[in-house]
Amino acid sequence: MIGSLFVTGPAGTGKSSFSGALKEWFVESGYDVALVNLDPGAEYIPYDADYDIREMISLNDVMSQYNLGPNGAQIVASDLITENSDTIIKELSVFEDYYVIFDTPGQIELFAFRPSSPILIDQLTGGKSMLAFITDSVLSTSPSGFISQKLLFGSVMSRFYKPMLFVLNKTDLIDDEQLDQIMKWESDPDELYDAYMNEKDTGMKDYFQSILKSFKETGLISKVVPVSSHTGLGMESVYSEMSLFFEGGADTDTMYKDD
Repeated sequence: MIGSLFVTGPAGTGKSSFSGALKEWFVESGYDVALVNLDPGAEYIPYDADYDIREMISLNDVMSQYNLGPNGAQIVASDLITENSDTIIKELSVFEDYYVIFDTPGQIELFAFRPSSPILIDQLTGGKSMLAFITDSVLSTSPSGFISQKLLFGSVMSRFYKPMLFVLNKTDLIDDEQLDQIMKWESDPDELYDAYMNEKDTGMKDYFQSILKSFKETGLISKVVPVSSHTGLGMESVYSEMSLFFEGGADTDTMYKDD
């Protein structure tokens, strides 16, 4: 593969919708792309997967075999994916000259915080990987919501230590003024700090000031990529970031293979 993008983030932020919309943009732009569903517990995915882990690992079978509930079965299933990585790699070998998007489990804990996940990423991609952390734009309109998602972003980064995109999804649900404010918070931690203090009126100022200072010093204040899976806004920007990392910014001259 040319490179891969693992899509993760909290439940309800629109990871699967984003994955499907990004694939659609790739196809319409003439680039070879494959979309892989890595969530064995997904009841519905809003796209046609080029490879679906549910064809190999059934959550119901795991629940029955190991006498587990849905949550325990998800954990076992995530480890089974790693144990069967050779089979998955073989299935993905046909996408040698493709960009590959991996849609990870809806519950972030099942991917980001499993010991096997960093190993799995390298096994499946040979190190040609980056992550897209999907966030909710509506939640991000409040300083506390934005900070909480940034902290989770940093937690995921510490697990994988891979290039990561902070993708602000569902921007069609907020207005331009709210989006501009979020972008200002991203570029100016001091403004974010002031906004948070006004929201919470808390006395723990030193604590939060240190956190926001660390955002800037560690790179957690980096770049927000606003997108909308509904309108297609920002998908080209996501591709540009992928192209810059994997190809040095050069477009890959390919044509999508329908068959």
